[in-house]
Amino acid sequence: MVADWPEVTLAFNLAILGALASPGPAFIVMIRASVAGGRRQAMATGFGLATMAVLWSLTAMAGINILFQAVPAAYLTIKIAGAAYLIWLALSLWRHADRPIGVAPPRGPKGFALGFLTNLANPKAVVFIAAIFATILPQEIPHAMQAQILFNHFALEIIWYTVMALMLTTAPARAAYLKAKAQLDRVAAVVLGALAVRVAT
Repeated sequence: MVADWPEVTLAFNLAILGALASPGPAFIVMIRASVAGGRRQAMATGFGLATMAVLWSLTAMAGINILFQAVPAAYLTIKIAGAAYLIWLALSLWRHADRPIGVAPPRGPKGFALGFLTNLANPKAVVFIAAIFATILPQEIPHAMQAQILFNHFALEIIWYTVMALMLTTAPARAAYLKAKAQLDRVAAVVLGALAVRVAT
């Protein structure tokens, strides 16, 4: 098992990076936090996203997906709550799409809370991570290696969101966003709404 550990880690990282790069609620709120809130808020949002993602990994290790299968009502409740939060985000983006960033009033969670709640609203993440564990990782994992997996996952997420924050808070990125803010916010709202329906169903 130890001899194969580098290949296992590489496969795990590629799977996580594929999920991070795919358009989804986390991707959208990171763009919004970076351009609208600035680098500090973007870094805090990324930290919140990474923290909840690793907590989903921890729950997957604990076998919560088995609990979801045994008690479908628990999974359904979390899905409905998550979908409701995503719809609220979508409506908020749509309603304030025409307002300049400086004029829009403070609303909803920001920074760490925004990132944390966004990933919390997607219970399918634990199923996805559990699938990665089942297909990539060995069945019997010592506690030390479990800790290494969690640390590796957290580091990967932090690096990804830090790079996003640094790139998206540059002057050209901000200028491009402000120029097309209304259209981009409405597109993001539609995508979030569609994702909410997908999560719920």
